[in-house]
Amino acid sequence: MSAPLITSERLVLRPPRLEDLDRCAELLGDYEVARMLSRVPHPYDLERGRTSLQASVDSWADWKTAGDLGFQIDHDGEMIGGFAFKKLRETPEIGYWLGRAYWGRGFMSEAVGAAVDWLFRNTDHQLVACEAMIGNPASLKVAAKLGFREVARVGCASLSRGATVPAIRMELTRTGFLNGFDSRQDQA
Repeated sequence: MSAPLITSERLVLRPPRLEDLDRCAELLGDYEVARMLSRVPHPYDLERGRTSLQASVDSWADWKTAGDLGFQIDHDGEMIGGFAFKKLRETPEIGYWLGRAYWGRGFMSEAVGAAVDWLFRNTDHQLVACEAMIGNPASLKVAAKLGFREVARVGCASLSRGATVPAIRMELTRTGFLNGFDSRQDQA
């Protein structure tokens, strides 16, 4: 079963490859990136990264039955970030990150929009959720721009900070997204 390749105006969203490890370490090794994520320690642990990347690669063996799916975000042939859908057998949750050099250029809104469009067009899910730390206004803005609505204040465990920090859980319905967003096409 072939893995999907999602394209948008400037980006290619693709399954991860083991050779992405060095680039992941470079981008996620930046504390300003890692501190806004729940699952990434600082300093970046290369062995843990390799294990996580291998699990993400393996999940693509049969993506239609996977519990979690990771994607890498490429711009002009270079990986600039990533995202993952977690809990695909429940209410999926999307988590996303971008290397600091690529912040403020609209890449994440474009990537998350294309990713959510792909999820709703290729699965039966009626809802997708995300959580962003309150101290991460850029991630909250991406979610709100795409139509996610706040449903709860929660705690988010951050490996890099070694603490639980306040976060906002947001949700987006299939109907709300497909009726209110300029959808992008995907090639599966």
